[in-house]
Amino acid sequence: MSFHVEINEPKIEIEPECTKRVEFRTDIPLDSSARTKDVGVTMIIVGKILSDSAEVGKPADSTAKLLEWSNIPAEKKEAYKSVVVTVKSGGISTRKYELPNAFVVDYFEDFSNQEGGGEFTLLIKQRKNKLKDVKVTGGFAE
Repeated sequence: MSFHVEINEPKIEIEPECTKRVEFRTDIPLDSSARTKDVGVTMIIVGKILSDSAEVGKPADSTAKLLEWSNIPAEKKEAYKSVVVTVKSGGISTRKYELPNAFVVDYFEDFSNQEGGGEFTLLIKQRKNKLKDVKVTGGFAE
């Protein structure tokens, strides 16, 4: 299984070898006893932080750009980006998630001597007033 993560405006493309796990959730309040109008969409992307000592001609690890995105203040339009995540397995795109107005809720990096490298976790949400623009497709050959 592989993941293709692309963030636009400006473009941040996470290297396929970086992404370890993607989680997509439709959120409703946990204290709700019936279906509610208070719905949200959340995505969690977990991956490896590659060494910045990239090979000649190959770009350095793009995860540093995720850290920069997470620090953009909410009042700036650059805080909202289009995110497209494609999950591929055996030449088939199992899922393609499109969040056209995503913002960073949380971002953190963890480094460990035991693991020999770092790991990032990016938690994003789709802007609530733009939920109708979220697209989830899949089951098509590449």
